[in-house]
Order: sequence, then C-alpha cells, then structure tokens
Amino acid sequence: MNRYSIILIIFLAVLVGCAPYPRYRKHAGDTPREIASAPDELSTTESVRFGLILQKHLGKPYKGKSKWEEGIDCSKFTCDVFMEFDRIRLPRKAAEQFKIGSKVSFRRLRYGDLVFFKTERGKISHVGIYTGYNEFIHASTSRGVIVSNLSEKSSSTRYSGGTRVLDVSLE
Repeated sequence: MNRYSIILIIFLAVLVGCAPYPRYRKHAGDTPREIASAPDELSTTESVRFGLILQKHLGKPYKGKSKWEEGIDCSKFTCDVFMEFDRIRLPRKAAEQFKIGSKVSFRRLRYGDLVFFKTERGKISHVGIYTGYNEFIHASTSRGVIVSNLSEKSSSTRYSGGTRVLDVSLE
C-alpha cells in the first residue's frame, strides 16, 4: 500500500470512531396498543387541561396515614385531579373508586382512565391515572407522585383493572 492509502484509512477510522453515539433504542420499546376513535376521546383542549392538572401534582411527596405529614396518597391524588378537572367527586379509597365508572379492559385503556392494583393481601389498595403509551401517574409510597410504566414487574403483576369515569359524551 502506498503512503496515501494508509493515511486515508487512518483518517476514515478516526472519522468513524468519532461519530456521535446513536440516540435511539436498540429495541422498539412500548408502542401504543390501540388508538381510540376520535369521538370517544377528550378534545385537545380538555386533554391539555387534564395534563396540566396532572403535571401540577408531579413530584408531590407521598403522605402516609399520619395527619402530620405533608403530601398526598394515591386515592387523594385521583380525587383531587378529577375534582379539579370536571368537578367529579370520587370516593376517598381506591377500593371504592374501583366500583364506580365503567370497566375498561387493559387493551382499551385511554388517557384519563383509572388503573387499579392489588397491593395488600389481594385487595385493591392502589390507584393511578392512565396517561397513554402504557404509562400511568400515581402517588408512590417511596417516591411521591411519579409516572410509571404498566410493563414494570411491580405494576404488571399487581394490575387489577381499569375504569372510565370521565363522561366524554358531553364534549
């Protein structure tokens, strides 16, 4: 090989070696299961308003059973969000919230649906709000109000069902 070929090969190796790391995942990740038809969804304005209410709660600390602690628990979180959004008064306990609204299969969950989990002795004791793309927002006992994925082992093994409480027929 001549001198210019070696220099060209070294130059190309350095150029390729300095290329930025790709910013995409190696696997496809979670994809939306199903896109609901437009008449059954919240309007864009309502979706944004609902999202802003959810965002306002993100990061709030969890409040346990002590009346002295600052923060919020899972069922109080859902009560506050739905009251502020549409003046919907939800029961205070997760198990009672599970009894209202219309039941929704996992595959038909939509933005704003309540999702329920059995965490204590096989009873429903945790609730969150589905936000789409297999994610939900809830009050975690250890991290406060956060967004979690329903595919995570702790969520998927305890998932118990979903309900729809938003009356979207009034749009």
